Amino acid sequence: MAYIILCHKNPEQINLLIDSLTNESVEFFLHVDQKSNIEADIIHRNDIHFVEKPIDVQWGHYSQIECILKCFSLIKEHGDFNYIHILSGQDLPLASNEVILDFFKGNEGKEFVKYLQLPNAAETWGCYERVSVYYPRFLISRTRRMTAIRMRYIKLIMSVPFLQRRLSALPNGLYKGSNWMSITGGCMEYILDFTKSSPEYVRFFRNTLCGDEIFFHTIILNSVYKMHVLNEIKRYTDWETGPDYPRTLTIEDYDRITQRGTECFWGRKFDLDIDRTIVQELLDINIKAKTS
Repeated sequence: MAYIILCHKNPEQINLLIDSLTNESVEFFLHVDQKSNIEADIIHRNDIHFVEKPIDVQWGHYSQIECILKCFSLIKEHGDFNYIHILSGQDLPLASNEVILDFFKGNEGKEFVKYLQLPNAAETWGCYERVSVYYPRFLISRTRRMTAIRMRYIKLIMSVPFLQRRLSALPNGLYKGSNWMSITGGCMEYILDFTKSSPEYVRFFRNTLCGDEIFFHTIILNSVYKMHVLNEIKRYTDWETGPDYPRTLTIEDYDRITQRGTECFWGRKFDLDIDRTIVQELLDINIKAKTS
Protein backbone atom coordinates (compact mmCIF):
# COMPACT_ATOMS: atom_id res chain seq x y z
CA MET A 1 0.00 0.00 0.00
CA ALA A 2 1.06 3.58 -0.62
CA TYR A 3 0.31 6.39 1.80
CA ILE A 4 0.20 9.90 0.40
CA ILE A 5 0.81 12.46 3.14
CA LEU A 6 0.06 16.11 2.36
CA CYS A 7 1.75 18.22 5.01
CA HIS A 8 2.98 21.68 5.93
CA LYS A 9 3.62 21.79 9.72
CA ASN A 10 4.62 19.84 12.83
CA PRO A 11 7.37 17.49 11.54
CA GLU A 12 7.40 15.71 14.90
CA GLN A 13 3.76 14.77 14.40
CA ILE A 14 4.41 13.65 10.83
CA ASN A 15 7.22 11.40 12.06
CA LEU A 16 4.87 9.88 14.65
CA LEU A 17 2.29 9.26 11.91
CA ILE A 18 4.85 7.59 9.64
CA ASP A 19 6.26 5.50 12.48
CA SER A 20 2.78 4.28 13.47
CA LEU A 21 2.01 3.19 9.89
CA THR A 22 5.39 1.67 9.07
CA ASN A 23 5.11 -1.87 7.74
CA GLU A 24 6.94 -3.99 5.17
CA SER A 25 3.86 -3.72 2.95
CA VAL A 26 3.78 0.10 3.05
CA GLU A 27 5.63 2.99 1.41
CA PHE A 28 5.14 6.72 1.99
CA PHE A 29 4.89 9.55 -0.55
CA LEU A 30 5.03 13.06 0.87
CA HIS A 31 4.20 16.45 -0.55
CA VAL A 32 5.65 19.04 1.81
CA ASP A 33 4.19 22.47 1.10
CA GLN A 34 6.73 24.65 -0.71
CA LYS A 35 6.33 27.52 1.75
CA SER A 36 7.15 25.34 4.76
CA ASN A 37 10.69 24.47 5.80
CA ILE A 38 10.08 21.18 7.56
CA GLU A 39 11.32 18.52 5.12
CA ALA A 40 14.76 18.32 6.73
CA ASP A 41 13.10 17.50 10.04
CA ILE A 42 11.06 14.63 8.63
CA ILE A 43 12.59 11.17 8.79
CA HIS A 44 14.31 10.07 5.56
CA ARG A 45 14.69 6.42 4.63
CA ASN A 46 14.19 4.12 1.64
CA ASP A 47 10.44 3.65 2.08
CA ILE A 48 9.77 7.40 2.31
CA HIS A 49 9.66 9.42 -0.90
CA PHE A 50 9.33 13.19 -1.28
CA VAL A 51 7.92 15.18 -4.22
CA GLU A 52 11.09 16.85 -5.51
CA LYS A 53 9.46 20.06 -6.74
CA PRO A 54 6.64 20.74 -4.29
CA ILE A 55 4.22 23.58 -4.89
CA ASP A 56 2.82 26.38 -2.79
CA VAL A 57 -0.55 24.92 -1.75
CA GLN A 58 -3.28 27.51 -1.18
CA TRP A 59 -6.80 27.03 0.15
CA GLY A 60 -9.38 26.69 -2.61
CA HIS A 61 -6.85 26.83 -5.45
CA TYR A 62 -5.96 24.36 -8.19
CA SER A 63 -2.77 23.75 -6.18
CA GLN A 64 -4.80 21.41 -3.96
CA ILE A 65 -5.41 19.23 -7.01
CA GLU A 66 -1.88 19.57 -8.37
CA CYS A 67 -0.12 18.35 -5.22
CA ILE A 68 -2.15 15.12 -5.27
CA LEU A 69 -1.41 14.56 -8.97
CA LYS A 70 2.29 15.06 -8.23
CA CYS A 71 2.08 12.37 -5.55
CA PHE A 72 0.28 10.02 -7.96
CA SER A 73 3.08 10.50 -10.50
CA LEU A 74 5.72 9.85 -7.84
CA ILE A 75 3.96 6.63 -6.80
CA LYS A 76 3.87 5.44 -10.41
CA GLU A 77 7.64 5.92 -10.64
CA HIS A 78 8.13 3.49 -7.75
CA GLY A 79 6.11 0.53 -8.96
CA ASP A 80 2.68 -0.99 -8.56
CA PHE A 81 0.56 -0.64 -5.41
CA ASN A 82 -2.74 -2.29 -4.56
CA TYR A 83 -4.05 0.72 -2.65
CA ILE A 84 -3.31 4.41 -2.32
CA HIS A 85 -4.50 6.17 0.83
CA ILE A 86 -4.52 9.97 0.91
CA LEU A 87 -3.81 11.43 4.36
CA SER A 88 -2.91 14.81 5.79
CA GLY A 89 0.03 15.37 8.09
CA GLN A 90 -2.49 15.87 10.89
CA ASP A 91 -4.01 12.39 10.61
CA LEU A 92 -3.49 9.48 12.98
CA PRO A 93 -4.35 5.78 12.66
CA LEU A 94 -7.27 4.55 14.76
CA ALA A 95 -6.57 0.87 14.05
CA SER A 96 -3.46 -1.29 13.88
CA ASN A 97 -1.55 -1.87 10.65
CA GLU A 98 -2.61 -5.51 10.73
CA VAL A 99 -6.30 -4.60 10.89
CA ILE A 100 -5.92 -2.06 8.06
CA LEU A 101 -3.93 -4.42 5.84
CA ASP A 102 -6.30 -7.34 6.40
CA PHE A 103 -9.32 -5.19 5.59
CA PHE A 104 -7.98 -3.97 2.26
CA LYS A 105 -6.75 -7.44 1.32
CA GLY A 106 -10.26 -8.70 1.97
CA ASN A 107 -11.82 -5.88 -0.04
CA GLU A 108 -9.29 -5.70 -2.85
CA GLY A 109 -10.62 -3.99 -5.95
CA LYS A 110 -13.10 -1.75 -4.12
CA GLU A 111 -12.74 2.03 -4.21
CA PHE A 112 -13.40 3.89 -0.97
CA VAL A 113 -14.65 7.29 -2.11
CA LYS A 114 -17.14 9.42 -0.18
CA TYR A 115 -19.31 11.31 -2.64
CA LEU A 116 -22.64 12.87 -3.55
CA GLN A 117 -23.96 13.77 -6.96
CA LEU A 118 -24.46 17.39 -7.98
CA PRO A 119 -26.61 19.39 -7.78
CA ASN A 120 -26.69 19.07 -4.00
CA ALA A 121 -29.78 20.72 -2.54
CA ALA A 122 -28.06 21.14 0.83
CA GLU A 123 -25.76 23.81 -0.64
CA THR A 124 -26.55 27.15 -2.28
CA TRP A 125 -26.85 26.81 -6.06
CA GLY A 126 -26.47 23.07 -5.65
CA CYS A 127 -22.69 23.54 -5.40
CA TYR A 128 -22.50 24.49 -9.09
CA GLU A 129 -21.02 27.89 -8.19
CA ARG A 130 -17.70 26.10 -7.67
CA VAL A 131 -17.42 25.33 -11.38
CA SER A 132 -19.93 27.67 -13.08
CA VAL A 133 -18.10 30.81 -11.97
CA TYR A 134 -14.70 31.79 -13.36
CA TYR A 135 -12.46 32.67 -10.39
CA PRO A 136 -9.46 34.96 -10.86
CA ARG A 137 -6.73 33.79 -8.54
CA PHE A 138 -6.88 36.87 -6.30
CA LEU A 139 -10.52 36.14 -5.42
CA ILE A 140 -9.72 32.81 -3.79
CA SER A 141 -8.81 33.85 -0.28
CA ARG A 142 -10.11 33.13 3.21
CA THR A 143 -9.74 36.69 4.48
CA ARG A 144 -13.01 38.22 5.65
CA ARG A 145 -12.80 41.12 3.19
CA MET A 146 -12.08 38.93 0.16
CA THR A 147 -14.74 36.41 1.20
CA ALA A 148 -17.35 39.21 1.17
CA ILE A 149 -16.18 40.44 -2.24
CA ARG A 150 -16.19 36.89 -3.62
CA MET A 151 -19.74 36.26 -2.43
CA ARG A 152 -21.01 39.38 -4.22
CA TYR A 153 -19.16 38.30 -7.35
CA ILE A 154 -20.63 34.77 -7.17
CA LYS A 155 -24.17 36.11 -6.68
CA LEU A 156 -23.82 38.33 -9.73
CA ILE A 157 -22.51 35.55 -11.98
CA MET A 158 -25.01 32.95 -10.78
CA SER A 159 -27.94 35.34 -11.27
CA VAL A 160 -27.04 36.02 -14.92
CA PRO A 161 -26.88 32.74 -16.88
CA PHE A 162 -24.91 34.08 -19.85
CA LEU A 163 -22.09 35.14 -17.49
CA GLN A 164 -21.63 31.58 -16.27
CA ARG A 165 -18.96 29.28 -17.65
CA ARG A 166 -19.80 26.68 -20.23
CA LEU A 167 -19.38 23.24 -18.72
CA SER A 168 -18.71 21.43 -21.99
CA ALA A 169 -15.24 20.39 -20.76
CA LEU A 170 -16.88 18.46 -17.91
CA PRO A 171 -18.84 15.20 -17.99
CA ASN A 172 -22.62 15.41 -17.62
CA GLY A 173 -22.42 13.77 -14.20
CA LEU A 174 -20.63 15.87 -11.58
CA TYR A 175 -19.73 14.53 -8.16
CA LYS A 176 -18.35 16.08 -4.97
CA GLY A 177 -16.77 14.61 -1.87
CA SER A 178 -13.79 14.26 0.43
CA ASN A 179 -10.28 14.06 -1.00
CA TRP A 180 -9.20 11.84 1.88
CA MET A 181 -9.92 8.61 0.03
CA SER A 182 -8.51 5.13 -0.53
CA ILE A 183 -8.34 4.02 -4.15
CA THR A 184 -6.75 1.13 -6.02
CA GLY A 185 -3.54 1.49 -7.97
CA GLY A 186 -5.51 0.88 -11.16
CA CYS A 187 -7.86 3.74 -10.37
CA MET A 188 -4.94 6.04 -9.64
CA GLU A 189 -3.35 5.20 -12.99
CA TYR A 190 -6.67 5.82 -14.73
CA ILE A 191 -6.80 9.32 -13.19
CA LEU A 192 -3.26 10.06 -14.40
CA ASP A 193 -4.07 8.80 -17.91
CA PHE A 194 -7.31 10.81 -17.98
CA THR A 195 -5.59 14.05 -17.02
CA LYS A 196 -2.99 13.54 -19.76
CA SER A 197 -5.59 12.80 -22.43
CA SER A 198 -8.05 15.51 -21.30
CA PRO A 199 -6.06 18.75 -20.93
CA GLU A 200 -9.24 20.82 -21.32
CA TYR A 201 -10.65 19.20 -18.18
CA VAL A 202 -7.50 20.08 -16.22
CA ARG A 203 -7.42 23.66 -17.57
CA PHE A 204 -11.04 24.17 -16.58
CA PHE A 205 -10.30 23.41 -12.93
CA ARG A 206 -7.48 25.95 -12.71
CA ASN A 207 -10.11 28.66 -12.12
CA THR A 208 -12.61 26.86 -9.91
CA LEU A 209 -13.25 27.29 -6.19
CA CYS A 210 -12.32 24.28 -4.00
CA GLY A 211 -12.39 22.23 -7.19
CA ASP A 212 -10.31 19.49 -5.57
CA GLU A 213 -13.53 18.15 -4.03
CA ILE A 214 -15.03 17.70 -7.52
CA PHE A 215 -12.04 17.01 -9.77
CA PHE A 216 -11.17 13.46 -8.67
CA HIS A 217 -14.69 12.31 -7.82
CA THR A 218 -16.05 13.29 -11.22
CA ILE A 219 -13.27 11.37 -12.98
CA ILE A 220 -13.75 8.23 -10.89
CA LEU A 221 -17.56 8.20 -10.99
CA ASN A 222 -17.64 8.64 -14.77
CA SER A 223 -15.32 5.67 -15.31
CA VAL A 224 -15.50 1.89 -15.20
CA TYR A 225 -14.33 2.15 -11.58
CA LYS A 226 -17.72 3.54 -10.57
CA MET A 227 -19.19 0.05 -10.20
CA HIS A 228 -16.57 -0.72 -7.54
CA VAL A 229 -17.01 2.46 -5.49
CA LEU A 230 -18.21 2.22 -1.89
CA ASN A 231 -19.52 5.52 -0.54
CA GLU A 232 -17.30 5.51 2.55
CA ILE A 233 -13.70 6.38 3.40
CA LYS A 234 -13.05 4.70 6.80
CA ARG A 235 -12.05 8.03 8.37
CA TYR A 236 -13.22 9.81 11.50
CA THR A 237 -13.73 13.56 11.07
CA ASP A 238 -15.90 15.89 13.15
CA TRP A 239 -17.59 18.48 10.93
CA GLU A 240 -20.35 19.21 13.42
CA THR A 241 -19.22 20.39 16.84
CA GLY A 242 -16.61 23.07 15.99
CA PRO A 243 -15.29 25.58 16.85
CA ASP A 244 -13.12 24.91 13.78
CA TYR A 245 -14.27 22.82 10.81
CA PRO A 246 -13.20 20.12 10.80
CA ARG A 247 -12.74 20.11 14.56
CA THR A 248 -9.23 19.75 15.92
CA LEU A 249 -9.64 16.65 18.06
CA THR A 250 -8.58 16.68 21.71
CA ILE A 251 -8.68 14.33 24.68
CA GLU A 252 -12.33 15.38 25.14
CA ASP A 253 -13.06 13.46 21.93
CA TYR A 254 -11.29 10.28 23.01
CA ASP A 255 -14.39 8.24 23.87
CA ARG A 256 -16.18 9.17 20.63
CA ILE A 257 -13.10 8.33 18.59
CA THR A 258 -12.41 4.96 20.20
CA GLN A 259 -16.07 3.92 20.02
CA ARG A 260 -15.85 4.31 16.24
CA GLY A 261 -12.44 2.67 16.00
CA THR A 262 -13.88 -0.53 14.55
CA GLU A 263 -15.29 1.30 11.53
CA CYS A 264 -12.72 4.09 11.05
CA PHE A 265 -9.06 3.43 10.33
CA TRP A 266 -7.76 7.01 10.43
CA GLY A 267 -8.83 10.22 12.11
CA ARG A 268 -8.24 13.92 11.47
CA LYS A 269 -7.34 16.38 12.54
CA PHE A 270 -4.91 16.37 15.46
CA ASP A 271 -2.38 18.98 16.49
CA LEU A 272 0.50 18.41 18.92
CA ASP A 273 0.60 22.14 19.65
CA ILE A 274 -3.01 22.06 20.83
CA ASP A 275 -3.35 18.68 22.56
CA ARG A 276 -0.42 16.28 22.84
CA THR A 277 -2.30 13.93 25.16
CA ILE A 278 -4.82 12.67 22.59
CA VAL A 279 -2.01 11.96 20.11
CA GLN A 280 -0.08 9.90 22.62
CA GLU A 281 -3.18 8.06 23.86
CA LEU A 282 -4.11 6.94 20.33
CA LEU A 283 -0.54 5.95 19.48
CA ASP A 284 -0.35 3.93 22.69
CA ILE A 285 -3.37 1.90 21.58
CA ASN A 286 -1.52 0.84 18.42
CA ILE A 287 1.70 0.13 20.31
CA LYS A 288 -0.20 -2.19 22.65
CA ALA A 289 -1.87 -3.86 19.65
CA LYS A 290 1.55 -4.57 18.09
CA THR A 291 2.95 -6.14 21.25
CA SER A 292 -0.12 -8.13 22.33
